[in-house]
Amino acid sequence: MPHPQYLIAHACFDCCKSFKVAPRLTYSAVCPGCGGTLHEMGRSFKAPPARNLEQWAKVQALFEAGFRFFSYRSTSGPSLPDRLAEVEAFIRDNPAHPLRVAAPSNVSSA
Repeated sequence: MPHPQYLIAHACFDCCKSFKVAPRLTYSAVCPGCGGTLHEMGRSFKAPPARNLEQWAKVQALFEAGFRFFSYRSTSGPSLPDRLAEVEAFIRDNPAHPLRVAAPSNVSSA
């Protein structure tokens, strides 16, 4: 019997919402709210409340720097920053952080 497919948290930075989506190799997931692109965040991503714009800005800045949200149990390294004001220094000081698994991007202009 085949195993059920697992879902991965994706985020829409425009709507400040998160959705669980099956992994996709050939095309992007689409936000059901606005039709924009959903960004794959990782299986351990916990979305902040939609009204907490500072935390969404923090999450987006980390995403753009290549960080993805996988289990801390399987990685070592400093904890991700709690506040948006801490992100710039965190990114600068942790170029080889184990959760920095993607190339930096700029999705805010996409």
